[in-house]
Parts: sequence; C-alpha cells; structure tokens
Amino acid sequence: MVIDKIGNIGNISETKKSKPAHSKKEEVKADTISISSEGKQAAETARLSQIAKETPDIRAERVKEIRQKINDGTYDFNDHKILEMVADRIASFLLR
Repeated sequence: MVIDKIGNIGNISETKKSKPAHSKKEEVKADTISISSEGKQAAETARLSQIAKETPDIRAERVKEIRQKINDGTYDFNDHKILEMVADRIASFLLR
C-alpha cells in the first residue's frame, strides 16, 4: 500500500472568482406594446357596434310628430316611395 502519493489536493480546495449575476451598468428597458392596424380596426368596429346597440331604432319624437301631422291631416302622403317604405317596414314587422 502506497500512502505517500497524495496529489492534486490543492486543486480541490481552490475556488474561482465568480462574476456578479447582473452588472450595475445594465440599462433597464421599459416594456412596450404595439397594436396592429387590424387590432385597431377591430376595436373601432366594436366601439361603433356598441354605439349602434345603444341607439334606439325608433325616434320617439319623430314618430310623435308624424302621428300628430297624420291626425291633423297635414302629413303629405304624395311621395309614393315613402309610402312603399313605410308599408314594407310595417309588413316586415307584422310578419316576424
């Protein structure tokens, strides 16, 4: 048995100098976000759709005004396109 050949013990105990994980000179960058033109268009479409949903289909004041003119006999029915449009709307409403 040879006891006198103990070598490389010095290499085991040596430590290497470690580098710091982050240097203090690093510049911190702010987060950024960019929205594509399609995303912007979709957001605008959603906004306009919401406005359309909140807007009433029937303008109560206009209906009241026309009813009053009809009752007074002062409403002008000479335009046949208007009559056809009103008749079509009434028919589509009744046929639902």
